[in-house]
Amino acid sequence: MSYITYIPIENERVLAQHQEYTLTNYRLIQFDRGSRTSVSLPLHIIKEYKLTPNSAMFKVTNGIVNLVGALPKREEMRAALGLREFERLNMGGQRKICEVSGVPCIHPDHPYNRWISVGFHRPFSRHFYQTFAWLKGEEVFTYYPESFILTNYRLYQMDAKTKKLFIFPLHMIETFESRGDKIKIKATSGKFEMRGRVPRQDHMITVWQTRAWSNNPPEHLDWLIRPFSYIVPHHPLSQYEISDSARVETTFRATETTQDVEASASAAGASTVFVKPVIKDKCTHCGAPMSWEQIDWTGPDQYACPACASTHRVDYIRM
Repeated sequence: MSYITYIPIENERVLAQHQEYTLTNYRLIQFDRGSRTSVSLPLHIIKEYKLTPNSAMFKVTNGIVNLVGALPKREEMRAALGLREFERLNMGGQRKICEVSGVPCIHPDHPYNRWISVGFHRPFSRHFYQTFAWLKGEEVFTYYPESFILTNYRLYQMDAKTKKLFIFPLHMIETFESRGDKIKIKATSGKFEMRGRVPRQDHMITVWQTRAWSNNPPEHLDWLIRPFSYIVPHHPLSQYEISDSARVETTFRATETTQDVEASASAAGASTVFVKPVIKDKCTHCGAPMSWEQIDWTGPDQYACPACASTHRVDYIRM
């Protein structure tokens, strides 16, 4: 007896089939034993994946999908992704696949959207993915069930001692120290200390030094602490709608990995990182001298030249 119901869409072909999954040239339809639901995953949003005989992790454009059950064989998954038949689809075709699959349709021009929340998630993770918005370019770097989610933009942390939830946008963090089951953070909003499973110090350093959030407009960084329900009325997604006939350029290829995104707490690389902000001595646009007393602040880590108003970004150097 099959655990899933497969309804084909236009030009879709079945490549492999099992009572718990159907793999086509456009998507994977899988019965997830963890959530006891049928999950439909479009192939064009998969960036990275790890397969075992009875579980799988898929890193997609807007989140993580965990599946438990009888999964496709590795060679079947490689073959389906290698065909890349979804590249022939325009925006309307990809949108249709996402709508049939029940997942958000993400276009490269969308400044934000929903996180994907299908598959097996613990209540802690599901609350984050269903409550907060995904921002353009944001990726899950590592996480630990019921304890923390570290993306390249923010840290979502549960304090095991007080049972409180915290969100720390990385651009607001000044210093941090992660050691064992404790993390100390000094942010622009104050000092915090949390206990429980916490990100490793070397992982925090990696995402913090990458400064991936710098590619977003400063006004969008406020969305990192806002619920999705708050952002939509102020910045409706409808204003970013893309024509169904528009071509979509896929900039990545799905790769198979042996690395785990799920992590455990560790004392590896534990040390305190101290930094100080630095501004340019003179404007690179007009050559005018600049000092802390003269510049105008235009964002959390952006300032403007007093002479020509050109914006610059603060540099942080380790002390």
